[in-house]
Amino acid sequence: MAERFSNHPHYHDIARGQRGKLGASAVESLIYQSITTPSLETVQALILIGYYYGGEGNTKAKHIYSGLARLHAEALGMPDIPNDATIMRQEEYRRTWLSVHIASHWTATDMSIESVSFTHGPEYTPLEVDDVIFASLDPDPPQTTSPCNMWAHMAKTLEIFNKTSTLLRRLSQGLIPFSDYCMEAIKLENSLDEWEQNLPPNLQYNMENILSSVKNRLGRTFLAMHIGRHHFRQMLFFPFLDARSNRNNPSFPQGAAQCKQSANTVSEIIKHSTDIEGCDLNYFIYGHIAVISSCVHLHALLFSDNAEELAIARQRLVSNFEYLMRIKSYWPVVDHSVARLRKFQNSCQDAISDPFVLDNWMSRFLTEHSSDLSERQMPATQPETSTEHITTRHTSADIDSTADNPEIPGPSQTIDHMELGSGAQSLFDLLHDEQVTSEALVNHAIDWLLE
Repeated sequence: MAERFSNHPHYHDIARGQRGKLGASAVESLIYQSITTPSLETVQALILIGYYYGGEGNTKAKHIYSGLARLHAEALGMPDIPNDATIMRQEEYRRTWLSVHIASHWTATDMSIESVSFTHGPEYTPLEVDDVIFASLDPDPPQTTSPCNMWAHMAKTLEIFNKTSTLLRRLSQGLIPFSDYCMEAIKLENSLDEWEQNLPPNLQYNMENILSSVKNRLGRTFLAMHIGRHHFRQMLFFPFLDARSNRNNPSFPQGAAQCKQSANTVSEIIKHSTDIEGCDLNYFIYGHIAVISSCVHLHALLFSDNAEELAIARQRLVSNFEYLMRIKSYWPVVDHSVARLRKFQNSCQDAISDPFVLDNWMSRFLTEHSSDLSERQMPATQPETSTEHITTRHTSADIDSTADNPEIPGPSQTIDHMELGSGAQSLFDLLHDEQVTSEALVNHAIDWLLE
């Protein structure tokens, strides 16, 4: 898992995304020898192998190894802790059980199945060693309970995540009407707000706390905790981007605005992760989160007539894409995420109906972060779509704006010169070129990412 981030000369001739294969193969051989003898180390190894396969885009292997980790943990008696274990060893048991809990939920959602209930014990136990103390690796830390237990706080949002994913699937399959979705969405929104309000002051999302967490070498964990909440919110409110939502549900007119606000915050956190040393979010799941945020910005570029909103959407989209360009070199699955974005953008260009309608493809797009999705098939017409909304949409001819303007490079022209911050056709140049339409910017940027 770590080899891809190394700058050691030994790895210079191996692409970052290709590193780790030999190590993973060796660990699997050792695991097979211990498949019937559970231990704390075996559980940890199974989780890591599962995440390795997740980064490769092998959803089934990830799900299987996460399931094996859960079975080994239960056979080991987790979350019960050996009485003769040291304080640090006890905390390893608690945090490993928490890791099993997190992995189980995320992988089940990625497979579009219900997460498996644990046969005994709570899904997670309170952590007793402060994050800062635990990171110090002191074998005999002081026995103090601190509010700085960010992983435990993150785990409390998983039930909300599961309910949101299930709710999206049910709406997409026509099992519930949109009015029912709205009622449940309000409850889940309140749960997310309550979670944030219950955070101790030192863990609230603000710049002071970000910098404080960096000093304690926990900047990544702090941003991960908060980007998760806002990702769940952008998922929850995504159906309100559908043109029909406000018309059919006037009691919840701010749903689309809530989605855009959360997508903006996701982009802001991603920007912090690249700008502030010690805050980098280089794990592949954040690539998926950035893609969903980018889709929300794409909605503004397609439908908004507000100059300020358009400017913000362009800036956030470019920032997301620069981030995606960086982490896709580490994780093959991020290429899949970007390819999904192209499929979604194609449906925005080609469909007469609203591409933001929550069909089965869109539900899977939002909830399954590493599964393979086919090309989206949009209906030719959709009678319930607001006519007024369609009149504000840009057509596919607008998107191919290079036909009448030879000064703007087409998707196949000079894309290979679009490097970060340099070159005549960098994303920065495109962002500030007023002749380049929002649609052309999206086309160029996605081509740049894919190529």
